[in-house]
Amino acid sequence: MATSGTSLRRRRLGVALRELRERAGMTHQQVGPALDCSPSKLSRIENGEVGVRRSDLLVLLDLYGLDDAGQREELIELARESKRRGGWWLQYGELTHPYLKLIQLESEAASIRGNELTLIPGLLQTEDYARALIRTASPDEDEEVERRVGIRLTRQEILYRPNPPEFWVVLDEAALHRHIGGVATMKDQLDALAAACERPNITVQVLPFEHGEYEAMTGTFRVMRFPDHRDPDTVYLEGFGGTVYLDDTRDIARYSLVFDHLCAAALSPQLSRQRILAVAQSLAEHV
Repeated sequence: MATSGTSLRRRRLGVALRELRERAGMTHQQVGPALDCSPSKLSRIENGEVGVRRSDLLVLLDLYGLDDAGQREELIELARESKRRGGWWLQYGELTHPYLKLIQLESEAASIRGNELTLIPGLLQTEDYARALIRTASPDEDEEVERRVGIRLTRQEILYRPNPPEFWVVLDEAALHRHIGGVATMKDQLDALAAACERPNITVQVLPFEHGEYEAMTGTFRVMRFPDHRDPDTVYLEGFGGTVYLDDTRDIARYSLVFDHLCAAALSPQLSRQRILAVAQSLAEHV
């Protein structure tokens, strides 16, 4: 499966530009007129959400007083490489920016850690389970449902490629008991989840009902880390109102600590697999 480093290069360039602007003591409002653009566009450039033209980049580097020829050339090369189009997702046409960003970051991550409240995480869903979930949002659009199922299944290939990322999720036990797609589909999903637990790069821990209340009960998150230290860790937050990406070091530290607390509260990976198989076995009696 082809992947692309475009997203990371764009983010790396944005971080560098933000640092140069702050070092120059300038605000977005002060820089905007030089490019004839809004402060919000500059913010999107610095967040890696959009690219920057070479001509605009040269204006920024001059404005920020960057004289180091080597660093200038490095940033110009980053801008050029960030415009390359590539990746398996192109075959599926236009994707919303937040979802495309998630796909790109997943494909480039060295580790993905987080929690899940009521569902099996997308990277571990079976085809029938994913189809049942997606159909709830598009009940009368068979073509769109199959397109989105295809995207989800292709996303999962990162876990089975050579040198796959580490995927570690703490799963609320509620996710094991919600019968998505019916009893048969749910049993197959739990069997597949238990099998995935045996892979060395996949860790699933179940946070049991008997534990009671715990941190992060109100939303799901992922902390993604990347092979190159120059690429900042990213927190992905998902909720009914949309998605949010955070890369501030304080946010990274806070969510990493929450994840550690969840792991400590959850069943061990071995006991978690036993719990998954026990629920699957109880469903087998009703299939």
